[in-house]
Amino acid sequence: MNLLFSWSSGKDSALALYDCIQNSDVQVKGLWTTFNEEREYISYHGVSKGLLNKQAASLGLPISITNLPDNCSNKQYEALINDQYDYFLQKNVDAIGFADLYLEDIRQYREEQLNLKGLEGVFPLWRKSTLHTAKRFISKGFKAVITTVDQTKIDDKWIGKEFNKEFLANLSQNVDPCGENGEFHTFVFDGPIFQREVDYTVTDKVIEGQYITALLT
Repeated sequence: MNLLFSWSSGKDSALALYDCIQNSDVQVKGLWTTFNEEREYISYHGVSKGLLNKQAASLGLPISITNLPDNCSNKQYEALINDQYDYFLQKNVDAIGFADLYLEDIRQYREEQLNLKGLEGVFPLWRKSTLHTAKRFISKGFKAVITTVDQTKIDDKWIGKEFNKEFLANLSQNVDPCGENGEFHTFVFDGPIFQREVDYTVTDKVIEGQYITALLT
């Protein structure tokens, strides 16, 4: 199975990609990321295109980028995604990998869009314990930095700090350990599937509603 992985630059993506690479039935052909073309970073992850390319280079995988307009409507999104799927099919891609853990509506939506094109969805982390997944990410030797927090749930002092056991220990009980409900986001800069550590710099911070995001280059 030739697979492209839907890559957010964060910890769940890295662990799910690791699992795909370990799967002998899967050939990971590259990464695929959607990108806010006006703001010039991955939404809610604060990662610039240049840094994204450095990350992909360290992973040793080519990356495809779908540019999304700011305030992209669902109709615009679906048209752009369908065009991208058509392109992937021309490149003999069979499946798209995702790092979703348990949000049923998101998985159902992804699979509906994939089925229209005859593509398969692969979800290696599906229904795994989020606490176990977070601890497994750390135990495998991955390293990530907190890029975004929901201020109503997590103190913004954690922005720019590493995602580690200390961070997990300080989360309140109403925060998912993987941030699966959008409580926080991360950028992965090293780990067992990286050829070298990815250098990054925090250049600024932006506020989007209840979220604070560090911009990384």
